[in-house]
Amino acid sequence: MAEYFVRLVELVGSETPILVHNKVQNPDSKIDAYRKTDKKWLVSGAMVSEGVDIPRLRVLVYLSSALTELSFRQAIGRVVRTNGPDDDTRAYVVMPSFDILESYAWKIEKEMSPSKRRDPGEHKTKRCPVCRTECEKSATACPVCSFEFPKRPTKTKQCPICRALSPLSAKVCDSCGHSFLAQFHLTLEEALRTGVITRGMDIGEEETQEGEALAADVRAKILKSGDENLLRLLKSFPEETFGRLKATLKEQ
Repeated sequence: MAEYFVRLVELVGSETPILVHNKVQNPDSKIDAYRKTDKKWLVSGAMVSEGVDIPRLRVLVYLSSALTELSFRQAIGRVVRTNGPDDDTRAYVVMPSFDILESYAWKIEKEMSPSKRRDPGEHKTKRCPVCRTECEKSATACPVCSFEFPKRPTKTKQCPICRALSPLSAKVCDSCGHSFLAQFHLTLEEALRTGVITRGMDIGEEETQEGEALAADVRAKILKSGDENLLRLLKSFPEETFGRLKATLKEQ
């Protein structure tokens, strides 16, 4: 499947991407080579997840058979990042329009709203219910009174066939063997975008295309003006929202 997507990328972008999966030789070296080059695309079979740091990554095409929230978050974490207050780049996550993936995306969007964002230097702690001591978030016991914090229950999912419970990470039901993996077939002709989720907004495809059509001209004019207020506006509103913003201003 990874090799199939390499051919698709070659067809669309006229560039041969670097391919890494657990059956190629020296996958870590290939990832490191990609990190040091200006190649646009890397096709990975579960090789770029938590712990892999490639700061320039800004686009993720999530087509993994892993549909757990943990896998989704780890993958998104490779592109959703900032290089400081002057960084106005944007991250894009392209994914199948599965209800389960959209629910994860909405949850992350809500967590990343301005009211929920934390100062990077803010230290997270938890309070001991016995002695009220502030403890490390990862602490298993209070260092003052030795109170043991309750362990999180193991997360499970229910099999739609036999209704038995299996670990959340299980690929098949422990009881009946039913596969939890989503079965889908993707061709280039079927890969049609249906809209975007951005800054807590669900924007339809027609409105998205209108915003993208306006983006280059609007961005060029704002950058040319040098106006700090307009530059802040440019950072606050993704280009996909420009169509909606234009319609709102017309109504006023």
